Amino acid sequence: MHDPMGIPHELQEHDAVEHYLVMMGKAMAISGGLLFIALIVMSLVSIIGRKLGLGSVSGDIELMQAGTAVAATAFLPYCTLLGEHIKVDFFTENLRDSLKRPIDGVAEVLFALVSGILTWRTVLSAMATYESHEVTTLVSLPLWIPTALLVPGLALMAVCALYRAYAHFHPTKKIPGVHP
Repeated sequence: MHDPMGIPHELQEHDAVEHYLVMMGKAMAISGGLLFIALIVMSLVSIIGRKLGLGSVSGDIELMQAGTAVAATAFLPYCTLLGEHIKVDFFTENLRDSLKRPIDGVAEVLFALVSGILTWRTVLSAMATYESHEVTTLVSLPLWIPTALLVPGLALMAVCALYRAYAHFHPTKKIPGVHP
């Protein structure tokens, strides 16, 4: 917690499992960033087309809503590995490491549990929207597609939280995202 605010730090890999989690997390974050860029371009085309009288992209708001949800979810696994989610560590910040690690480990287990529940419920939601053939109003995008695209980010976030919990409960293990 002594990092300057707003300056991202690079993950240092400590073992093979962490290497693969970092690679998958980075790949998902990059794909989310590319999707955000595509959405920005689409939005610009729509706005400029509207101003020039050429018309806008049909269903741009629907596509923006679905795309931003998918893109934002793609950042969650890497954020989890970095340990950069919003958390209240006011009470534990100055504790000794032998006390702080298990408390943070329990928090990571709870985070993994919530992530797992979100993944499970999102899978069920995607299945329900697939079965009901629900689509968006203007472009008839099947809603199960963006809903299903949320699942990989949520599932990998749960795995990353479990890995961080494992690291917190093993005193000799380096915690991902924590500087020595």
